[in-house]
Amino acid sequence: MSYLRGIAFTGLVTLSSLTAPLLFAQYTPTSADGLQTPGAEVGIVLNQDDLIERIQSMESQSIVLQEKIKQLEESNKAKETAKPKLPSVTINGVFQADGVAFDQDNDSRAAYGRVEGGADFRRARLGAKGSVTDQMDYFMQMDFAFFGRPTFTDLWVDFKDAGPLGTVRVGQWKQPFSLEVVSSFRYTTFMERAGTFQAFTPFRHLGIGFYDNSEDLNWTWAMSYLRTGQDQFGGSLSTDGGNGLAGRLTHLLWHDGDTGEDYLHVGAGYFLNAPPNERIRFRSIPEIYVGEFVVPSGEPIGTSGQAVPDVANGTPFVVDTGLLTGTSLSQSFGTESLWVRGPLSWQSEVIGTAVDTSTVGNGFLWGGYSQVGFFLTGEHRPYDRKAGAIDRVIPFRNFSKCGEGYGAWEVAARWSYLDLSDKQIQGGDMQNMTLGLNWYVNPNCKCVLNYIHSWNESRAIRNGTIIGSQMISSEMDAWGMRIQLDF
Repeated sequence: MSYLRGIAFTGLVTLSSLTAPLLFAQYTPTSADGLQTPGAEVGIVLNQDDLIERIQSMESQSIVLQEKIKQLEESNKAKETAKPKLPSVTINGVFQADGVAFDQDNDSRAAYGRVEGGADFRRARLGAKGSVTDQMDYFMQMDFAFFGRPTFTDLWVDFKDAGPLGTVRVGQWKQPFSLEVVSSFRYTTFMERAGTFQAFTPFRHLGIGFYDNSEDLNWTWAMSYLRTGQDQFGGSLSTDGGNGLAGRLTHLLWHDGDTGEDYLHVGAGYFLNAPPNERIRFRSIPEIYVGEFVVPSGEPIGTSGQAVPDVANGTPFVVDTGLLTGTSLSQSFGTESLWVRGPLSWQSEVIGTAVDTSTVGNGFLWGGYSQVGFFLTGEHRPYDRKAGAIDRVIPFRNFSKCGEGYGAWEVAARWSYLDLSDKQIQGGDMQNMTLGLNWYVNPNCKCVLNYIHSWNESRAIRNGTIIGSQMISSEMDAWGMRIQLDF
């Protein structure tokens, strides 16, 4: 931009050099016949003050212009300096410490044995995310509390601006199906997702897919191809089957656009599963979990005398179809809705799964839940319009020991139903009523209290093995509390 200053300076010099001739221009009068009159030259002096004033004005404008050019150059340098260096990385993490207690009736003890209470870390994760280039993002996360300790959770790379596909993702991530799947566990209302989540949804799998949203942020869509039936490290070994497709479409029927305190979200999902080796299983826990890792003998082994984690021992599945062999295909269809009006929220999902087997015939299994929440302190449940998912709750005032704030307080209730029995498939059914109290200390910390009453009808299940064919009706109570911190 220095050439602009040169042009401005050259113009002033040229104009100044013309000043003298203009000030003293000669005028020679002529006669009526057009001839010059000898000796009659008259010197006329132009308005010198006016011309000097004009020059001074132009000089002032030139100074202002040069100053603006200088500011613009400095701004461009600042932007270049502030531009993040790539690749970039941001470290994040979360942990959840739980305590759970159970109470069973006699029929529940007969069906499942004694369900133990206790304490554990439900999740303990560390992750890194960032950008490799302007068009490529990544995320890597490990969980040190889940089965496998540690195990993979999210490992993916995004290729942005991929034409009509929007963003293409490759790796392992939460597949596009169900509002509870795509929404982070950090932002869920209760300690555990509803029973339909474990029974029917694909959740995290290795695959390739794409996602995008409309310009007005009222629509989102996503689709992926995935490997099904994988282990806790993303592996899936099967020549016969083990393939799936998942897709999700969401729409905001209305959204206030300013505060986000009034909106209605609806959506639909589809999951096609050709299970590996034609084997599939549908089951679920009573919407709360606590467990430990033990060695088979229950005693430490090795010369060190320290226990080596091997077997997971914890809250059992209370409804279970058992392993369904000869299953060529299963198809899950889901609907979802979330309505928020100020501090009040209502959320609901229904999922149905059609199963085709050559051993016990075909069947249709289904379930759903409905829940309400209310913020006693006036906050609302935020919404991520680009992902079509629930977002982080921000208290009006964080908790302070000086009494300046008490955080955000929410009460909630959920009813859920899961039916895993149809024709020759006898997995039982489960109903749960959950009451919850959430204290959001600040945006990154919350404390949760849950009470669950569970009605179950299923065959006896011990250590994951179904015993007998008689259905047992039973009831169970559970109390849970949690502290969660994420950054």
